[in-house]
Amino acid sequence: MPNSFKIFLIGFVSIFVFQNNAKAQVSRHLFSEYKYEYIQYDSCFLESFGNNKNFKTFYSKLEKLNFTGEGQISILHLGGSHIQAGIWSWQMRKNFETMMPGMEGTLGLVFPFCIAKTNHPFYYTSKVEGKWEFQRITDKEVDVNIGLSGITAFTSDSTASILISFNPVSEIEKHKFDKFSIFHDVEDTCWNLTVKPEEFLDTVIVNFETGASEFYFTEKLDSVQLFVTKKDSSDSKFYFYGAYLENSDPSINYCGIGINGASTSSYLKAELFEKHLKLVNPDLVILSIGVNDAASKSFKESVYVENYKKIIDKILNINPNCAILLTTNNDFYYYRGGVNPFSSQVYSSMKTLAIHYGGSVWNLFKAMGGLKSVNLWRKDELANRDRIHFTRAGYIIVADLLFDAIIKDFAKFLQENKT
Repeated sequence: MPNSFKIFLIGFVSIFVFQNNAKAQVSRHLFSEYKYEYIQYDSCFLESFGNNKNFKTFYSKLEKLNFTGEGQISILHLGGSHIQAGIWSWQMRKNFETMMPGMEGTLGLVFPFCIAKTNHPFYYTSKVEGKWEFQRITDKEVDVNIGLSGITAFTSDSTASILISFNPVSEIEKHKFDKFSIFHDVEDTCWNLTVKPEEFLDTVIVNFETGASEFYFTEKLDSVQLFVTKKDSSDSKFYFYGAYLENSDPSINYCGIGINGASTSSYLKAELFEKHLKLVNPDLVILSIGVNDAASKSFKESVYVENYKKIIDKILNINPNCAILLTTNNDFYYYRGGVNPFSSQVYSSMKTLAIHYGGSVWNLFKAMGGLKSVNLWRKDELANRDRIHFTRAGYIIVADLLFDAIIKDFAKFLQENKT
C-alpha cells in the first residue's frame, strides 16, 4: 500500500505539473472538490524560496513515516480565531491521517477554555473545580507568564482540578495518549499534582527544560483529570499554561494553537513560548497570523515583518531544521464594514520572510478569489455574516485547499528524489 501510494503520488504530480490544459489542472486535486467557480483552484500551490532545505527535511521524514512506518512527525499550526475554532487544523489533521492510515497521532495541546468563558476547539471540552483566573496574550496588560498556548489559568485555592474530555467527533479511540505533560511553574514546590485515572500511572518526570511535569501511563487514555493541592498555607498561586498529549507510536501529530483576536504582537507577549515549544519540537510550523494585524488602519508592513521574524527566530532556535509555511490572510471585511486594504502588503511581507528564511507561502487570499471574494463565500454559506470567519464548511474547504498545495509540493519532492 505505501509503495502504491508513492507511485500514485509521483504519477499525480507528473499529470498535474506537466499538463498545460488549465481545466485538466484544476480537476486533479486529491482532496479539494472543484465545485465553486470563484475559487482559484489552479492558484493552490506553495511558493517556495531559496533552497527550501527545511521542507526537504520535513518531506524526507514524511516519506519515511509513510513508506516505512518509522518515526514521528510534529506539525504546529499557529494563529488567531481561525485556529482556536479548531476546524481548519482538525481537517488538516484528518487529511494527513487519510494519507497515512494507521499513523494517527494525539490531539496535541489542550487548555480549559471554559475558565475564560470562550470557545474550545470543537472536538473537546473542559470542566474545572475551584476558583480560577486567567490572562491571554490579547489582553492589553499582561502581568503573568504566558506560554505556547497563549493563555494562562491560575488559582490560589488549596484544592482545584481540571478535566479534559473529548467529544465523539474527535474519534478519540484513534487519538488516545499515554503521556500527559502539564506546563506549569515546575520550580514552585508549594503544589502537589496528581492525575486520574491513577491506576494506569507509571512514571512522573519533572522536565525543567520544557517547564512541564510529564505523566506516563501504561495504557492509552481517552480523557484525563488533573488535581492540584496546595502543600502549605502560603499565598502561592498555581499557574497552568496548558497540557500536551503524546503517545509513543509512529504517528503524525498535528497541533493547532489559536487565540481569538491574536496578532503577531500578541504572541510576542508569550514569554514561555520557546520553553514549551521544546516539548512540541515541530518539524513544520504553519503560521496563519495576520487578520488582526491587518484589521487596523495603523498596519505597517515593516512592523509586521519584524514581529514575524521574532516569532520565526524563536521557532528556529528550538529546531533549526523546522520548515516554515506562511499562509496569507483570507479576504475579509473590517468589523466596522471596511474592505481589507492590506492584502498586497501582507503577501509582500510573507514573501520577504520566506525569502529570508527559505520558507514557503500559500496565498489563501488569491485562492479564495481575491478582493471581495468573501462575499461569494458568504452567499454560498462558506463564510459567516461577519465576513471575517468561515463556516464549518468553509474552513474544511480552506483546509483541503492548503493540504492539496502541500501534497503537490510533497509529490514534486518525491518526483525529484525517486529511486
